[in-house]
Amino acid sequence: MIDSLGFMLFETPVSLLLLVPTIAGVAVAVGAADTAPTFLPVPARLIGARLAWMPALTLAAAAAASLGQLIGPAIPWQAGLRNTLVHASLAVATSALGYISVAWLPPVGLTLVSMLFGYPPSEPRYYWWALIMEKDVTSGQWAAVTGTFMAAALLYALVPARRSHLGKHPLVTAPERQADPFVRTKR
Repeated sequence: MIDSLGFMLFETPVSLLLLVPTIAGVAVAVGAADTAPTFLPVPARLIGARLAWMPALTLAAAAAASLGQLIGPAIPWQAGLRNTLVHASLAVATSALGYISVAWLPPVGLTLVSMLFGYPPSEPRYYWWALIMEKDVTSGQWAAVTGTFMAAALLYALVPARRSHLGKHPLVTAPERQADPFVRTKR
């Protein structure tokens, strides 16, 4: 349990096991990132493989994030899985939209905002949007998290991250730019 972050004191202590899935979610985005600098056609079997890869990677990350519960279950395993799904959804969606280098920002931002501003003053509960801080998982949270994860998985499978590579492939650039970019030529 941590009760402060530097000079900021939390009104209610937060279990560290609720924060470890933030790292696991970012690891899913890194493992699922499409960094190939080519623009090959996307066959249907690749979409199926991508739809299987992201959930498998997320389950592995959730299992790794839950290893701390072997020492003593400070929180139920459902909360760790929920948080991993939330953070993986945010990070993978950011990566799939072409912002691979900042895929860590939405999960870390949600965690910090939830820790600092997620609870009403002098009340022992969290706001609805700070669900990653709660130890108990409701059926409504499962539905919302599962829907968000499925949307991120479809976005990952159907929209490969190509925006970060535009202009780098010889077929995309103009013919006069296909030569070595570091050699100046007269026209």
